[in-house]
Amino acid sequence: MIENRGFDILDYLIILSKWKKVLLFVILLSGVITYLAVHFLISPKYDATALIVPSEQDQTNSIGALLKSFSNIPVSIPGIKGDKNDIFRTIVYSRTMLEKLITKFGLEKEYNMKYHEDLLEAVTKDINAEENKDGAYEIKVRSSSPQKAADMTNFIVNELNSTVIEMNVHKSRDNKIFLEKRYNEIKTNLKVSEDSLSTYQKKSGILMADVQSKATIEAYTRMEGELIAKESELAVLKSIYGDDSQQYKNAFFTFNEYKTKLADLKSGKENADFLIAAKKLPAGALKYARLYREVTINNKMLEFIVPLYEQVRYEEQKDIPILQIVDYAQAPDKKAYPRTLLITGIVELIVFFLSVFMIFMREILVNSDNPKVEQLRKSLRFRK
Repeated sequence: MIENRGFDILDYLIILSKWKKVLLFVILLSGVITYLAVHFLISPKYDATALIVPSEQDQTNSIGALLKSFSNIPVSIPGIKGDKNDIFRTIVYSRTMLEKLITKFGLEKEYNMKYHEDLLEAVTKDINAEENKDGAYEIKVRSSSPQKAADMTNFIVNELNSTVIEMNVHKSRDNKIFLEKRYNEIKTNLKVSEDSLSTYQKKSGILMADVQSKATIEAYTRMEGELIAKESELAVLKSIYGDDSQQYKNAFFTFNEYKTKLADLKSGKENADFLIAAKKLPAGALKYARLYREVTINNKMLEFIVPLYEQVRYEEQKDIPILQIVDYAQAPDKKAYPRTLLITGIVELIVFFLSVFMIFMREILVNSDNPKVEQLRKSLRFRK
């Protein structure tokens, strides 16, 4: 069958046909042994899954919606949601969460590892937390028993919810302290500015400027009020999101543009038919304008701060679930690992190729007249 011409496809088929019973026996035997070994020697693992979606009732969204509601603040507040799923993943895989899970369910005894860091790594691998294709958030835990897998999953869900609530309340408390300080400052400034305006009116006898001056004063006051509101908004955005956030950067750009334009109008660099340059106002009207402006600006700032302050006071006391639980984890009735049939199939495939290789090598050693093969037979002490 084998000549110096070497093998062709028919030779291979003839060899396989010749050894077909041996191949079939080896494959069946390896399959049975592998199946039984996996079934009896590898402990089964079970996966339990919980499905959650983030609630929209969090303090940053509430403040964001409140900021958007001010019609006199033209700065847009884009994307106040942030990536909640990244925050959830950070909490789920945090060392604090893993330590609580290990203590609660006695995982040190179950995993039986020498080093604690190895235990943390092993527990982490048995947790899968990610966003699914529908935008919901799945938390899946693998454990040695169905009920334990479900209990561990639900424990993580409850701890995650508690942690997010605590973070939100803490953030609301920080925002409250910041806004409370601004609120008290503005109240004090408003009282001082009102007293100063009243004193000047009594002393000078000027109760109101002339018509054109009045229009100019009111226009400048309105624009400066908007500018101060933007500045207050900047401070709020910086406190909530930080000065590296896109929200803060967008608002800061708009604030600078508006500030430059107002400065040009007041100095006369940019003409407006209905306005007098601030430096050209009569001395009495200019003094009145400054005092009137202070009162108006502080009133506008108070209108801006009070709703935000009341909102964070409410958020600080709020203790409602942040996560909406679509599905709590249930004890599964089917194991997730090991996949016995898949492992058996892979082993049989490997055994098949190894057996075919060994059969072909034997046929070559037995039947080939190639001098190199003859030399190999001698070195292996192989007999035909």
